[in-house]
Amino acid sequence: MVLKIPPAMMQRSLPPQHLTGFYTARDFSVPTKRIVVSPGTCRSQDDTADINLATAMMKRLDQVWAAGSGSGGLDQGALVANVWYHCFVILNPTTGAVDIIFSGSITNPLLPSGFTVFRRVWSILTNGSADIMPYSQADDWCAWAVQLNSFSSGNLGASPTVITMATPLGIKVEAQFLLLVTSGAGRVGVMDPDTGDPTAGLFWPVATKISAQDLSYRGYVFTDVNSRVVGYADANMTSSVITIGYRDPRGKL
Repeated sequence: MVLKIPPAMMQRSLPPQHLTGFYTARDFSVPTKRIVVSPGTCRSQDDTADINLATAMMKRLDQVWAAGSGSGGLDQGALVANVWYHCFVILNPTTGAVDIIFSGSITNPLLPSGFTVFRRVWSILTNGSADIMPYSQADDWCAWAVQLNSFSSGNLGASPTVITMATPLGIKVEAQFLLLVTSGAGRVGVMDPDTGDPTAGLFWPVATKISAQDLSYRGYVFTDVNSRVVGYADANMTSSVITIGYRDPRGKL
C-alpha cells in the first residue's frame, strides 16, 4: 500500500502557531517614531506558510509602508495619538520577500500588493502626542517604562468597578498590576471579568487592608479582550490601580 502525503504536509517545516524571535524595541536614534524588530521565525496566522525574517528590520511609524528596513511601516493613514498599533511580519509567497507592517487592526492589516501571508508578533501603544509609549520587551512580556494609571484614587466598594488596563485591545492577556489602597479596611480584589460577577459570590480577594495601614500589592490578572478587569472590595476603599506591564502570548500555544 502506498501512503500519499498531501502537498500541504510536505511543505510544512514549523508546527502550527510556532513563533521564535521577533522581539521589538524602540529605535535608539528616534525612539518616539521608530521600531526595530529582531530576526525570527514563525508559522503564519492562517497556518499556510513558514515566515523567516533573517535580519533585524527598522520601520518608521510616522510614514506609510514601503519595502525594506528604514522605510515607512504603517499600513495606511497617519500615526494617531492614544491608539494601539499591531506589528505584523508579512510574506510575499511569490517573491519570498519578508517585511514588517503596523496596523490599527489586530486581525486584518491592509497588506501591500503581493503580500498575502502574515502573523501578528507584537503590539505597541501611542501616547497623547502620538509618540510610541516607552516600554521594554522580554520574550512575551512587556514592561512599561512610565507609570500608567488605570484607576486613580477612586472608590472600590461592594459593587463591581470596571477598570481598563494598558494592555492591547482585541486579545486576552495577563496584566501585571500595582494596587494601592489608602483608606478603608477589608478584603480587596482585582479579577478577570470573564470569571463571573463578584456580587454573585465569585470574588477572589488578593489582599486584606488593615484600617491603620496603607496597602500596596503587586500581582497578575487576566483581562478580557477589551483590556478590562474588575475591581471589588468588602467595603468602600480609596484605591489606585497601575498597569506595570503584561504578557502577550503572541498567538502561541
